[in-house]
Amino acid sequence: MDNYLYGYRVHKLDAKSRVAIPAHMRGRLGEEFVASLGLGDFVALYPQDQWEALLEKVQNSKLSGEKKKTLSMYLIASADKMSLDSQGRILLSDRLKNKVNLAGEKEAVVFGNINHIEIWNSAMFEEQVSSIDKNEVIGIMDELNGIGI
Repeated sequence: MDNYLYGYRVHKLDAKSRVAIPAHMRGRLGEEFVASLGLGDFVALYPQDQWEALLEKVQNSKLSGEKKKTLSMYLIASADKMSLDSQGRILLSDRLKNKVNLAGEKEAVVFGNINHIEIWNSAMFEEQVSSIDKNEVIGIMDELNGIGI
């Protein structure tokens, strides 16, 4: 289980826009990692190996040149190399906070999503989770050859 990121916590965003990363996620994140806009309304934190794997997939994909350029610009234009401070926090840039509706917020959700961490506006995260239809999930699980829970 140590290779995967999981669970979520609600953490305060302090006056300097720092948010704590839960202790059980820090080890997998590593010393240095990359923060970028996620493919949704969140900031994505990628361990260095996962970031490089993602960029390699884009680079080696069979996407058209224009689609490849669009995707790489979306991911890379917002990317920042980061590290945790001595208290296990990261500092979110104004640019990223504004893009994912965290500007002016007092708290954020830190969500471990298998190979990366997502930082969400709390209300938007709750809305996203509550909109999941259990029957749709059952159907998706069936597509994965009956993986049961």
